[in-house]
Amino acid sequence: MISTLAVPRTARGVGTAAVTLVVALALLLPIGAVLQIVAVAQVDDRTRTQAIVVLDPGHVWGDPAAVLQARLGHAADLYREGVAPVVVITGRERSAADARAELLAQGVPAGDIVAFATGSDTVGSLTVVAGVMRDLGWSAATVVTDPAHAARAQATASLLGIDAHMSPTTEGPGTALTSEYVGRETLAVMRFHLVTRWSLSQVID
Repeated sequence: MISTLAVPRTARGVGTAAVTLVVALALLLPIGAVLQIVAVAQVDDRTRTQAIVVLDPGHVWGDPAAVLQARLGHAADLYREGVAPVVVITGRERSAADARAELLAQGVPAGDIVAFATGSDTVGSLTVVAGVMRDLGWSAATVVTDPAHAARAQATASLLGIDAHMSPTTEGPGTALTSEYVGRETLAVMRFHLVTRWSLSQVID
């Protein structure tokens, strides 16, 4: 009977395996990020929630005012449909007045529009929103942003404890899944999962 002997591991063999693993991860991470972005971009969840949160397009390429207008129009549609009783505006304070005026023009009553100065990045905006929701006893929100940005927004909101229902814009600037936009979001999603998420903590229990 031939006994089974362990195959000795050489330094070269271990090094080759390590390099293979690194290469595999380097390929799988961006592929996984792209699949996540494309999948979430197709979602239009109109489940009833407690607030419609419009994320500010502070760092988009092109005209952020036009992108914000598209997001506000989509949020107004959701409000009229009865998805949530309140529309929350995030972003820089100087853009809140214009955003409020746009929602009023779209038929959203002034009493149902809430604006918070949150800065213009996804993590900062959603952290502030999560804190306000916690104080009000809310947990569920419909998040409005561009399709390519929806995956990162959902991941961020969920980590903060928000029951996030994604409803990306479907018309206007920012809605196309261009290779440029998806490429930038792929890097951003990877950075979020590898770096940013470890500095965040749950806000809503």
